[in-house]
Amino acid sequence: MNNLTCDDIRQTMQTGATLLDVRNTDEFNNSCLPDAKNIPLAILPVLAHERLQKNDPVLIYCQSGSRAIIAEKILASLGFTDVTNIGGMAHYQNCHQS
Repeated sequence: MNNLTCDDIRQTMQTGATLLDVRNTDEFNNSCLPDAKNIPLAILPVLAHERLQKNDPVLIYCQSGSRAIIAEKILASLGFTDVTNIGGMAHYQNCHQS
């Protein structure tokens, strides 16, 4: 897990990365990081290929970091090649939007 700064996230996204929030829809709608996509962990295996590019960088987060760990393993098993678990929302409270 990498605890990136808000600036690190923005810079990585400018290079074409996707910021992926794997919390449930209600959590995402309540608060999320700017420009994040939401694919809840429960449906990630079904929607990953439809909503993400296999070779593009993906930064994953959730509330505490535990779902992000699982999501990282799921994406790796599906053949995604550039996946980074950045942890939980608590690390990024200063850069989230509501």
